[in-house]
Amino acid sequence: MVAVLKPVLKTYADIKALRIQGAEAVAAKSVNALAQEMLASPAKTRKGFVKGMREAVSFLKSSRPTEPALRNALRFMLLRTMESRETDVVALKQLVGQEAREYHENALRTKLRIAEYGGRLVPKAASVLIHCHSSTVMRVLKKAQDDGRKPHVFCTESRPLYQGRISAKELAEYGIDTTLVVDSAVSTVLHRMRDDDPVFVGADAITAEGDLINKIGTCNIATLAKERGVRLYSCTGTHKFDPLTLWGESEKIEERSADEVWKKKERPRRLRVLNPAFDITPASCVTAFVTELGVVPPSSLIGLLWKRFGLEDEG
Repeated sequence: MVAVLKPVLKTYADIKALRIQGAEAVAAKSVNALAQEMLASPAKTRKGFVKGMREAVSFLKSSRPTEPALRNALRFMLLRTMESRETDVVALKQLVGQEAREYHENALRTKLRIAEYGGRLVPKAASVLIHCHSSTVMRVLKKAQDDGRKPHVFCTESRPLYQGRISAKELAEYGIDTTLVVDSAVSTVLHRMRDDDPVFVGADAITAEGDLINKIGTCNIATLAKERGVRLYSCTGTHKFDPLTLWGESEKIEERSADEVWKKKERPRRLRVLNPAFDITPASCVTAFVTELGVVPPSSLIGLLWKRFGLEDEG
């Protein structure tokens, strides 16, 4: 086992146990843990410091290997440290601390931009369907509420861990008219929605084809929404893009413990439980991605992402 300090060990354990949920929160907490780890590093040389940082990054990434936001955030911090010509360990520690602060500042700016773009997509007195819990979607809906659009939001429970209840509670406490529905009531809700009422979801990953990886059940909702003629938007920063999919690597779908669905001591013997955490929504079912770069349809997203990740000369 890699020798890491308490902040990294605790963050790793909290992510594995889903005490930290959501791609944004997972990445943010991991960045904090990495910064604390490196500030306490006993390394005396640049080589030792970078080696310890590599090990901590690798360990944190393994807590949720299917999260591009986590991988991208940690990879960026590591690369910035490796690109630095600093040899003094104290200076390297200051650099890592500064990178962590800038990460959080950029994340906030990204969410505020997305909220501006997304809030405009909510008609006055609209019905909005959301799935699971996304801090970015929460900002979009709060912005719409603050702008006087007064939406009525339907939150799915988002089985098996009921993340939708987190969203419903947060929105209701903010003063937004909110209704919690079971996942299987999505079709009923969609048939009550007007053609200009939107569906908002977050994102755990975006592929090079413009496909959306998100909480299990998203594909079902997107398929029904398309059939009904209802727009579906994924509200997310471009840091959710997985560059590895540019070269044909498939996005892995995490398989969670059966105990989340039915505790082993309670379920019948020899009964199997399938519990995938995410599913893949094809680009054809996504109206647009609401990003810090604007509201972008999947067909146009890849060009922007190539520039975003400095890949213009690749391929």
